[in-house]
Amino acid sequence: MRRLPLTRLGGARAVSSSAAALLAMALTGCASFNAEPPPVDPNLMPANYKASVMTFLQQNPYGFIGVRAAELSAPELKPFGNENRYVVCLRAAGPDWRKEKMFVFYGGAINQFIDATPESCGSAGYQAFPEITTLLNQLGGKKK
Repeated sequence: MRRLPLTRLGGARAVSSSAAALLAMALTGCASFNAEPPPVDPNLMPANYKASVMTFLQQNPYGFIGVRAAELSAPELKPFGNENRYVVCLRAAGPDWRKEKMFVFYGGAINQFIDATPESCGSAGYQAFPEITTLLNQLGGKKK
């Protein structure tokens, strides 16, 4: 039986140790993929709802170009289906149209943007929100 010099044995052991360490790290990484994400509180209060609304409308301005006035309500926890969700109501008017929409939040983020219902937005405390008007007119290429 032939003996390897000590220098080669030390190198082989180092390679084996490195391979074992890499394998352990890879298996640990795989285990993290199987971990379930932490549960989300569906009724987390939307902290920065005005900025969320502005970002949403900037990315989805369709049907609101030419708006002359816009009002927004503060978030309110309202019945939505069989559960409660935070809802923000939007009322907008153009030259020959008027729309009432609502943003439904889930986990503090906009989840749905749908037509408002009298139950959800009929008693909303609207406040003028001229930033929406300015934003949508800029997107439409119109000046105030």
